Amino acid sequence: MSGDGGDAVREDWDSALNRLLEGVNLDDLSIPLSSETQRVRLTFDAVHDRVADQLRDKVRSERMRRDAVMAVRRQFEESSLVIDEALGLFVATLLEAFHGGGEVRRMPDPRDGRTRTWQVLASRAPGRTGAREPVVSVILSLRGLDALDRGQPALECRTGTPRNPRLVDFVAGSDIRLDIEDAICRAYQDILGTLRFDPIAPDLRDA
Repeated sequence: MSGDGGDAVREDWDSALNRLLEGVNLDDLSIPLSSETQRVRLTFDAVHDRVADQLRDKVRSERMRRDAVMAVRRQFEESSLVIDEALGLFVATLLEAFHGGGEVRRMPDPRDGRTRTWQVLASRAPGRTGAREPVVSVILSLRGLDALDRGQPALECRTGTPRNPRLVDFVAGSDIRLDIEDAICRAYQDILGTLRFDPIAPDLRDA
């Protein structure tokens, strides 16, 4: 690992441990003073044991969170393959059949690698430029990865069109294949009236 990579990992662990320490609570080691109660003396050993217990619990939780981050990163790559396939089928099944074809483009990933964007290009209705234009977009996003994030890591997907950029939002899970197909179909419904019709399906030619 390069020096910069090692520094980044150490900073991430430092941030995580600082977050853990912020939650250590020693209040229950003492009883509030009152005229009818006697203050419980604290000892180094008692404080040591209490802090150690809380840190063990919190480190265990942090490890579970890190395992969840690794799992959602794997899911990100697996879901990307599903989206690649679904968009390819969308072009082959609908755009090529009724609108003269289309094209899927995966945009360059940002430096942080936490989002991935696809665009589907197709020909718009007559009166517009003859060049293909973006008609459907899909954005896959990783959430809750930072050491200081309180929420659980999750994978979110958004499908949109030029007039409805946030047409369908959902949390990607085990049904990603069905969910993304449904979202793309809804996007197609949204743009259908704006696309150029150029049907080439054999059953239409024979009509």
